[in-house]
Amino acid sequence: MWNCIFIICSTLWSLTRASPQLNLPTPQPEIFYNGYTPNVATTPAQLRADRDRSQRFGPPYTDDGAGGSGSNSDDGLDDFRYGQTYDERMRLGYAYPTPRLNFSDRADDSPFSADQNPSRGQENRYANHNYGPTSSSTERNYGNFNDPPNNINQNNGPNYNNRNDQYNYNNNPNVEFVGVNNRNRFENPYLSNQDRFNLNQGYLERQRYQQDRRYQQELEKLRNLLVETDQKGSLECTANVAAQWNFETNVNDFTQTEALNAQQRYVEYQRITAEQSKHINKDLIFDRRLYRQLMLQSEVGPNSLPLDVLDRYNRLLNEMLFLYNDASICAYQQPFQCDLRYIPHLKDIMAKSRDWDELQHTWVEYHRKAGRGMRDNYEQLIDVMQDVASVNNVTNGGEYWFLAYESGNFRQDMDIVWEQIRPLYESLHSYVRRKLRDYYGPDRINRIAPIPSHILGNMYGQSWSNVLDILIPYPGRKLIDVTPRMVEQGYTPLLMFQLAEEFFTSINMSAVGPEFYRNSVFEQPLDRRVLCEPSAWDFCNRHDYRVKICTDINQRSLISVHHEMAHIQYFLQYRHLPKIFRNGANPAFHQAVGDAIGLSVSTPKHLQTLGLLQRSLDESSYDINYLFTMAIDKVAFLPFALALDNWRYDVFSGNANKRVMNCHYWNLREKYSGIKPPVLRSEKDFDVGAKYHIPANIPYIKYFFSTVLQFQLYRRMCLVAGQYVPNDPRKPLHKCDIYRQPAAGNLLKQLMAKGASQPWQEVLEETLGEGRLDGSALREYFAPLEEWLRQESLRTNEYVGWNYDGDYCKRSIETAGLQIFGGYYNGVSRPLMSLLLLTLSGWLSYLTI
Repeated sequence: MWNCIFIICSTLWSLTRASPQLNLPTPQPEIFYNGYTPNVATTPAQLRADRDRSQRFGPPYTDDGAGGSGSNSDDGLDDFRYGQTYDERMRLGYAYPTPRLNFSDRADDSPFSADQNPSRGQENRYANHNYGPTSSSTERNYGNFNDPPNNINQNNGPNYNNRNDQYNYNNNPNVEFVGVNNRNRFENPYLSNQDRFNLNQGYLERQRYQQDRRYQQELEKLRNLLVETDQKGSLECTANVAAQWNFETNVNDFTQTEALNAQQRYVEYQRITAEQSKHINKDLIFDRRLYRQLMLQSEVGPNSLPLDVLDRYNRLLNEMLFLYNDASICAYQQPFQCDLRYIPHLKDIMAKSRDWDELQHTWVEYHRKAGRGMRDNYEQLIDVMQDVASVNNVTNGGEYWFLAYESGNFRQDMDIVWEQIRPLYESLHSYVRRKLRDYYGPDRINRIAPIPSHILGNMYGQSWSNVLDILIPYPGRKLIDVTPRMVEQGYTPLLMFQLAEEFFTSINMSAVGPEFYRNSVFEQPLDRRVLCEPSAWDFCNRHDYRVKICTDINQRSLISVHHEMAHIQYFLQYRHLPKIFRNGANPAFHQAVGDAIGLSVSTPKHLQTLGLLQRSLDESSYDINYLFTMAIDKVAFLPFALALDNWRYDVFSGNANKRVMNCHYWNLREKYSGIKPPVLRSEKDFDVGAKYHIPANIPYIKYFFSTVLQFQLYRRMCLVAGQYVPNDPRKPLHKCDIYRQPAAGNLLKQLMAKGASQPWQEVLEETLGEGRLDGSALREYFAPLEEWLRQESLRTNEYVGWNYDGDYCKRSIETAGLQIFGGYYNGVSRPLMSLLLLTLSGWLSYLTI
């Protein structure tokens, strides 16, 4: 038998090596260093299209305006913080129609051919996985897949393998709990060795195969094949990234066409590689790392859809993005000025205007123009996402949406983290509501109700930094701004990057080398158009790393430069890994590491070390202002991010019915954020569609995850460096600076070097000693502010939290029999409103007699 298998495997190996699918043409990229090509003029329409494309298929790792008092993490099309990462546009959003592949020449009876038994490994995505508790000595539990998990009673426990044994939540969009279908593959997401690419073979079968010499020979051939695939994949990736770099550093028709063509070639290569990986029988692969590599290589997201469905998917996204980008409204009380767009007009109005009626007009009209028209398309996208889930062997679109986080209870896990942070948010919310009530008057803002979203300085109410002038705790204490000192001392973009490099070498991390400075773009060139969103680039060749940023000489750019250099350090630390593992442990890790560095760089202590602050600011009022400025950016953002992707999880999984999905969105916003719309909404509206990431279908939960994780990483680095001592007022967490602390750098290097080769839970367990996302670090960072907010609430007798004060959304406003006056629908008490409606009904009855 083994002789036969050996011959067949050899045949398969030869065919695979000779297959044209693995020998795609790999043109050597012509890299224009610093993106220089002759300047080519473009039309306004072309420039707008370029901007839209950049936002949808943004650079590999984008800055988020991390940290510091100068940070303003706004939203929408212009905010590079929420752009799509390189990994995501490969997996989620950048799909091209390509010819279907023919694998009819496979050796179907090879031990590594999954087609020898079609009933195994294909119907269920994780038919050979085990997510139950594992032993640290054996790494996994090798029980039979069809057996129930060890920790579930066979008689009394639920039947996790019965797809019919699940709850139907379609008619209840407010249900938080997700059905138990197929949960056996994710027993406990917080176990240190939790791995969705784990194995589930019987121990004896495993031993029998592993001890066979011919099996080992075939396994070695498979390893060699993966090495060859990795090398070719790196070449294809280099060609693609070079084309994207040339476009974004020199925007014109030619570079755009080249970038699109290169992207299509690379997606084609990924599809082919994924198809071949799917036809390898992974049931006989017991090497955990090898198995993970194959499974990651098999995932291409929507690109694995049938051609006609893929075309439909791309068409829906393009149509929704067209509606989003084309949205314009008329100016307040100026009906003939109707060319106001979100950027630059509406965003500026929402940030600077303090006129209640103007803000309400802007909010209502923009949501009507940007969101309402795409509702039908989004309902179709929900159906297509079920197809995406199906071809990736996932139960439903909701499970697929959170697939990259390797936890079957991910939504519940994030809700647990939010409950850790919620007391701090409620205190912050209470203070902000009081200050806004003092400004706009108690007739417009109820002291115990949610806050209307249009007065928070932001179209979506996700960041409150733009109303700092109303909210600041100590107006007489200026915020730290070292920009004048930077200008006085002659700071240049090059000097700022050299300082950032020295920061990392001081904590025992790597220097970047002269090639980085020679190839990167630090300033806006005068002879061509560059997309200036800060971004870090990995050219997939283990030596070429670059940053693209149009640096200004100010404090915010100083922090952004350190943030981008953190991405470069991440690239350097995991460059020894196969390409499929050269990424963060999950989509949030890259961002979290950059933000954690930003927390250290923005401290007064570090700015003093750089000679940008002359004196120490130890007064508590400065501390409170500093922490408050951070909180209205970072803490206020968390419930918005959580609600946005929990909403998508619900609609993609069917937990929220399409007929009530707009009202479900506002239910989640009220539940998590204590935010309500300025006027009554209905199911004619599609307010969530006014957020760019919805029509672009870009995941958002990574920003919630990364915001929490940055404080978890920062706390651990500060602890090992001795710069933070819990309960010691002389060394609080928010004043920690890890500059010149090699212990902190060694910890960060250990985390970075693992890349995506292990589940993120393992990475955290082995580096931080914490195998789960933990919100307690964020609470510790803001502890002085939280105590100050608590004292303020007691002093002013302010209500902490919020009460539901009326309907924010109806299936149909017309059938609800309601009339909205000025958009303010909670100023009249509910009994009085009932009396008015009763009186109105009486008059109508009298008139009809």
